[in-house]
Amino acid sequence: MSSGADRICAALEALGLDTVFGLPGTQNVPLYEALRTSGLRTILATHELGAAFMAAGYYRASGRVAALFTIPGPGFTYALTGLAEARHDSAALLHITGAPPPEGGRRFQLQAIDQAAMAAPVVKRRFRIDREDETETVLREAYVAATSGEPGPVLVEVNPAVLTSPSLNAATIRPLPEFLSPDAAATILARLRTARRPLLFVGQGAVAGAYALRRLAEWLNAPVVTTLSGRGVLPEDHPLAIGIDLGGPGIAALNDLIATADLVLALGCKFSHNGTGGFRLRFPADKLVHVDASPEVLGVNYPASLLIQADVPALLEALVTSLPAEAPSAATWVPSELAAARTEAALRVREGGPEPRIRDTDVATPAELFRAVRAVLPREAILVTDSGLHQSLARRHYPVLAPRGLICPSDFQSMGFGIPAAIGAAIGAPRRRVVALVGDGGFAMAGLELLTAVRERLPVAVIVFNDGYLGLIREQQLREYGDSHAVSLDGFDIAAVAAAAGAQHVRMEGRAEDVLREALARDWPVVVEVAVGDSAGQHLAHAKGYVKQAARELLGDRLRGWLKRLR
Repeated sequence: MSSGADRICAALEALGLDTVFGLPGTQNVPLYEALRTSGLRTILATHELGAAFMAAGYYRASGRVAALFTIPGPGFTYALTGLAEARHDSAALLHITGAPPPEGGRRFQLQAIDQAAMAAPVVKRRFRIDREDETETVLREAYVAATSGEPGPVLVEVNPAVLTSPSLNAATIRPLPEFLSPDAAATILARLRTARRPLLFVGQGAVAGAYALRRLAEWLNAPVVTTLSGRGVLPEDHPLAIGIDLGGPGIAALNDLIATADLVLALGCKFSHNGTGGFRLRFPADKLVHVDASPEVLGVNYPASLLIQADVPALLEALVTSLPAEAPSAATWVPSELAAARTEAALRVREGGPEPRIRDTDVATPAELFRAVRAVLPREAILVTDSGLHQSLARRHYPVLAPRGLICPSDFQSMGFGIPAAIGAAIGAPRRRVVALVGDGGFAMAGLELLTAVRERLPVAVIVFNDGYLGLIREQQLREYGDSHAVSLDGFDIAAVAAAAGAQHVRMEGRAEDVLREALARDWPVVVEVAVGDSAGQHLAHAKGYVKQAARELLGDRLRGWLKRLR
């Protein structure tokens, strides 16, 4: 006889899920027994945090939802940071865990904690299954909540008695809703037809409509700028793509471009901190038209002349279907103007501060290294970064040539994200080459998730920038104080960790392209260790920090304030 746990797995399959990430424990053993005989692929992670990152990486690489199974109590709390990252990154997932013990009865129960209160800030909604016959209804509602509007994680708590209760006939999962305002496309097209200099500002919510977006941009001859999460929605070697790292100094060049536009059509973005360069982007309200599936983001950070709630990929498809053969004759963007904007942005990159040097290989700078990475990777490859200095360098120097081609932790910036998210991406998009880029600090946090990659035989390559420090924080300390503290990773043997997990390891020595090409040819998890050191520019910045701190100590705060006022 089937059980309530079997019914949960069957309902997930009926909703279109095919993968579950997580760890089994005492409280969810019945669920894992049901998984054993289900059609769902079970991925055992090393840690619940890693499992949550995997589920998020799976969604961001594929656009499909995965489930996350943990026990209540410590399994649930370990996953919380992953849920918060998914919430900020607009990544849908279903976190299914046990309900805590009821409040009545004895106090101080095993692993009892108020999960609902803890989850409230990091999930879109919380659901609960208390009876076996609620399974399909609750899971369908949870799926709709996770995927509608702005995608994100939801929590489903299951009464432990449900898992072992005999299963009755399962209810039918009704088709999921689709929506598109019938006049949304016509309204936007009317605005586009009268615009002389339209600009498209595109976020992750438009990624599934990449082909239609390209057709629209080419019909309009309009430049396309993307948020961090939307990069690659138009290949960044396309003449209409204005590839600018919104976290860098190129933001000034982009503001200059926006100032010359007479219409900005923002598609599938929520204008978050990292999506706007720390809110340094300037969008005049009278020029801005904002379209997003979530009413909660429309008009929140940037007022607009027109706000439209719509599924952006469906809207794009409706737009290009209704485009007349002739493009608007009023458009005045010219190729040389857009090329100049890209050149200006590239020049501003040099103002982004000193960068480290690459050691032991024929490439000396991060720009040269990322050119080598780009040269050996297929256009459709996916680069997944961690949080740290390496991410800033990748965003600055790595051209993204395909939708979902760059996956970074966005506005939560969780360290340890890179390797497990890359594993999830490789499972979600098995036909695309997936490479993780992490620092040695991030590798120390999540390196043992390579056990999962080895177990699943995933050909994920992990490039590790090894400078022996928590590099980004060390740089901040040295720039501000001329010294560093509690950031050394001296003695960390990356090769030994890779070997312990069963992964292969190579050091980048000699010609970088040859090393990368040989590593990527392996049909097995491989770690590529890149030695990184301080550049002359960094040494100078550190010296300035030392002088600054010495002046603080010598002059004191009051005298320094007086000198500043004299300037």
